[in-house]
Amino acid sequence: MATISSPSIDLSVQDARRRERLEKWRRRSRLIHFMRKALPAAIAVILVLMAGWVLARGLLARIGDLRGRLGGAIHMTNAQFHGRDDQDRAYVVGAKEASRDDFDENRFFLVDPRMVFDSENVKDSHISADQGVYRKDTRILSLRGHVSLKDPNGDDFVTEQAIVDTAHGTIAGQGRVTGTGPTGAITAQSFTVYDQGREVVFRGNVHSVVKRG
Repeated sequence: MATISSPSIDLSVQDARRRERLEKWRRRSRLIHFMRKALPAAIAVILVLMAGWVLARGLLARIGDLRGRLGGAIHMTNAQFHGRDDQDRAYVVGAKEASRDDFDENRFFLVDPRMVFDSENVKDSHISADQGVYRKDTRILSLRGHVSLKDPNGDDFVTEQAIVDTAHGTIAGQGRVTGTGPTGAITAQSFTVYDQGREVVFRGNVHSVVKRG
């Protein structure tokens, strides 16, 4: 016996399938339309954020560099720190520029620092450098960059870094030092100055040339 299908049922199924395919196409079309607008906008936002981040990093770097140079909000020109050592002998620590550390009120960053021993008979004894750090609490002066020391005898010593203990009137350097003066020349690997420049001791590969008469 032959089976007879209903044309109305077949048409209904086909129509439902067409509506389903049409709805899928509409959804895909809306998605494509949305992406065409959203992607350029997202790219623009990313570019703006990247540009802002670059500018912010540059600004933070400049602020950090400025803070590193100045060392704090309190900035002084031609600064001077007066004090006396443990034997009541005067000294003066000066600098072309000085600035206090924001996080440590006893720490000062110095530009072109210079220390003068101002006690009797040693007024010609002084030490200078390119940069330095002075602590008021410990009275320690750290120097670096073209450190130059002149003692009361007219001798000049040059090194790259030195530590000055102003309380005890001593200066110590662990780098190569060269010295010239009225009696000759000397080189060494380290040195220590005692008694505000009255005595200098050299250590490590010491070589000297003494002038005659």
